Amino acid sequence: MRVEPVRLTGQRIALEPLTEAHLPDLAKLAHRDEIWTYLDEETPDMAALIAEALEEQAQGVRLPFAITDRDTGQAIGTMSYIDIQPTHRGIELGWAWISPDHWSKGVAREAAYLLMRHAFDTLGAIRVAFKTDSRNTRSQRTIEALGATREGVFRNHRILRDGHRRHSIYYSVITEEWPTIRAGLETKLDATGRHQ
Repeated sequence: MRVEPVRLTGQRIALEPLTEAHLPDLAKLAHRDEIWTYLDEETPDMAALIAEALEEQAQGVRLPFAITDRDTGQAIGTMSYIDIQPTHRGIELGWAWISPDHWSKGVAREAAYLLMRHAFDTLGAIRVAFKTDSRNTRSQRTIEALGATREGVFRNHRILRDGHRRHSIYYSVITEEWPTIRAGLETKLDATGRHQ
């Protein structure tokens, strides 16, 4: 399972390998505090965040993407492959954040669909995982709407910068489920695309 930079194109968005060229667009969005509530980041230095993502990419532990609006070409968020396990053909989708201006518009669904499709159909993954803070009900609804199965809760999984003990909820989609989930997501994306 060779996880390498690739451009993935959807109906309304494209996922592009994250580079410093995305900094101006992403920096304009970073001041929105509601983005970072559950990501254990203060409103970040976007240049440092991109540099960290690219360093982790160089180490082979992450493949970060910029989510871009196909109509404007502007970057509106990011999503990454993380916890890449070539031997076990597993991968996680994480470090996902989107400008609040694009919340509830199907952007997260389409980005996750594109990354799952690439993982299962091209990379040969047998498992795609997700995790989220137990308090982040918005994220949980989004992941569940993808068709992912809730596997359980890692209690006291992490201590956040404010001292909060985070419980992480884990979800997954496995290769046996993917054909049905893919068909359902494509139906939803087609319906959404027709109403734009």
